[in-house]
Amino acid sequence: MSTIAVVNAIDLSPTATRPLAGGPSSFQRSLATAGRLPGSPHIVLLASPGKGDPGSAAPGLDIRVVSRDSWTASNLLSALAEAGSGHDDIFYYFADFPLLDPLVAARMYDSHRRYFAEYTFADGYPAGLTAEILRVDTVSRLQSLAEGLPGMAGTSPGRDTLFTIIQKDINAFDIETELAPRDQRLLRASLTADCERNARLVEALLGRGVADAEAATETLDADPGILRTLPAFFNVQAVAACPQSCSFCPYPAAAGDPRKLEGAMPVDRFETLLDRIGGFAHDAHVSISLWGDPSLHPDIERLVAAGCRRPGIRLVIETSGVGWRPGVLASIASATGGGTPTWIVSLDAATAGVYAGLRGDGFAEATATAGELLALFPHSTHVQAVRMKENEEDLETFYREWKQRTEHVIIQKYDAFAGAIPDRSVADLSPLSRFPCWHLRRDVAILLDGTVPLCREDLRADETLGNAFSDDLADIWERGGRQYARHVKGDLPGICGRCDEYCTFNF
Repeated sequence: MSTIAVVNAIDLSPTATRPLAGGPSSFQRSLATAGRLPGSPHIVLLASPGKGDPGSAAPGLDIRVVSRDSWTASNLLSALAEAGSGHDDIFYYFADFPLLDPLVAARMYDSHRRYFAEYTFADGYPAGLTAEILRVDTVSRLQSLAEGLPGMAGTSPGRDTLFTIIQKDINAFDIETELAPRDQRLLRASLTADCERNARLVEALLGRGVADAEAATETLDADPGILRTLPAFFNVQAVAACPQSCSFCPYPAAAGDPRKLEGAMPVDRFETLLDRIGGFAHDAHVSISLWGDPSLHPDIERLVAAGCRRPGIRLVIETSGVGWRPGVLASIASATGGGTPTWIVSLDAATAGVYAGLRGDGFAEATATAGELLALFPHSTHVQAVRMKENEEDLETFYREWKQRTEHVIIQKYDAFAGAIPDRSVADLSPLSRFPCWHLRRDVAILLDGTVPLCREDLRADETLGNAFSDDLADIWERGGRQYARHVKGDLPGICGRCDEYCTFNF
């Protein structure tokens, strides 16, 4: 039995190199764990210039560094093949896994060897607790498989690159799975130091004496409140008006005919907001489509450019596809540079008749806009339909036709906004057991004037948490945490008791 530990530090975040909970950094802890894996393997560190230099992070450890100016899935596999030469198996994990558990790794490796597996992974654990195990002679097969997948070999490697490649022909591989004693996939917890949000969760666990997978999973089950660290999604109203007054939208009843509304967030004010978001949350998805349609913002090119050039900010633009000035989308595409926004075009129907009943005029314009965006932003444009009684028979056609043009088709759950509008849902998709609201845990809604309601469902801002322009975002977030703490205890006051959006997830 001969093993090698390949530790991925290709895109190591600064949060992984700072002291964690008053002790070693995540980087240091991850490297130190390698020597406690089965076979006491040597370590190969995959790095990028300026990132992943072990330096003083691992004194006394024999580490070979493999650095590339640019990493792809193809040269990642080449590096794995080179590192594994002369060995039987590879332990592969990331350099920001401070809680990687060698005991779980030992169980996994025992199964890997006993059942002659080619690939072994864990399922049900939060990310960061387990490694992947790959038989060395399997790497060449993954290389061949990746080369035959359109666009795969040249893509930047992600956290799930190995499994993504294997999935393409999963029956061709002998795979073993280590199942977690409690399935925590629903928590979407990541015990990694890849960002400030996740690093704070790790620090909270370390502060409670957590040192292994068993203690980590038990603590997450016992105290869901620990999962709320920093917001991940800011839903911002950039403009008041919409080009349509949709029959299934609560906005007209709350604000009046949206086609007649006025008001837009100035670009400099939006930039101030982005600065405040970055200073507090460090990284986040920021939507400019809470209410109103960004197509009607008078300075939309500059607004989008402001969001796209901010480090750590990933801009989301949800639109009806109606009202965009000719040439403006091409102008945005040429100006966004490296920060490509995510686009969601809300169509809701495959035919003009169904569309008119839901949204009014504009079917041809909306579908043309979706096509233009798919041409300009093919990897980040989604088309969407809200599933409801009025379009149920139309949805199969919608899905089938758009799926021929893009993989990014969203069928969204209907939202009755806690009873504010009639329930048009086709089926009850709520989980059998209620859990604390995802949106209170991860989201911040911001209206045009900066008012922060409890959430998007709070249509008239009856319960405000503060103002994003005049109050400290940390204080606003803390106030929302009080409501989340009530959810953890099973107390669902006000609109929360009537709402079924708690199980939906934004980015």
